[in-house]
Amino acid sequence: MKIKYLGTAAAEGLPALFCKCDNCMRARELGGKNIRSRSQAIIDGKILIDWPSDAYYHMISSDMNYADITSLLVTHIHEDHFYPDDLMNRRDGFAHLGDDARQMTVYGSEDVYLPFTRTVGKVQLTWSDKRPNNVNYRLVKPYEPFDVEGYTVTALRAYHGTEHPYIYLISKDGKTLLYAHDTDVFYDEVWQYLSDNRIRFDLVSLDCTEGDKQIRYHGHMNTYRNIETRDRLIAIGSADAGTVFVMNHFSHNGALSVYEDMLPRAAELGFICSYDGLEIDF
Repeated sequence: MKIKYLGTAAAEGLPALFCKCDNCMRARELGGKNIRSRSQAIIDGKILIDWPSDAYYHMISSDMNYADITSLLVTHIHEDHFYPDDLMNRRDGFAHLGDDARQMTVYGSEDVYLPFTRTVGKVQLTWSDKRPNNVNYRLVKPYEPFDVEGYTVTALRAYHGTEHPYIYLISKDGKTLLYAHDTDVFYDEVWQYLSDNRIRFDLVSLDCTEGDKQIRYHGHMNTYRNIETRDRLIAIGSADAGTVFVMNHFSHNGALSVYEDMLPRAAELGFICSYDGLEIDF
């Protein structure tokens, strides 16, 4: 299995819009991997996770061809994770997908369904269900596994500031990953689910919005809560020495959020520090 990080920043990006903080100015000066766009990832070139307002930029920066992507998992409704207006550009007249085109399906909670219906769904009322340009919606319930492109996907409840935010567990061919953004340290019910089902992860991607800052900001994590989460995953048997741990989703308000600053700290703690374009085979 392979994960590619298309974007690795929190809502404002890094450098952030309208900002002259030390992190933003340092990122501008250093460039390269220190420039972070809004978070998005893709699994094995098949399953997109989230659709931020930077999705178009990711098409260019990572040489993505969204015409071939038919499955999109959405974590929650915040604009840096779901910007449905751009999905309307998949409809007839705006996109020419070819004779072998397949419909795209968006997977998410009832929260995500509401903005979907106000934009994409409203336009599609005049479309035939069989048109390949369609973007469909599938409502996902937490802790109920479902199939996507031959992968088994399970939504777990995230500890975040919306009604029904999710993190995703994705498995295929004996490999399993956990994509855990945006969330705080997991709810007890999530820990219970992982323990009861004896789930072991090969890769865990954890929210590190606050970087190395020791602050209790509910709904996100920092390096200290990343360590806490990793240690608890190991304690319940969901991770071990072979599990790859990644820090991702950085805010300019965090400490060491610039890639070159976080890289040695992450290595010291046994984590990979993400950057836009990072690919990990596991």
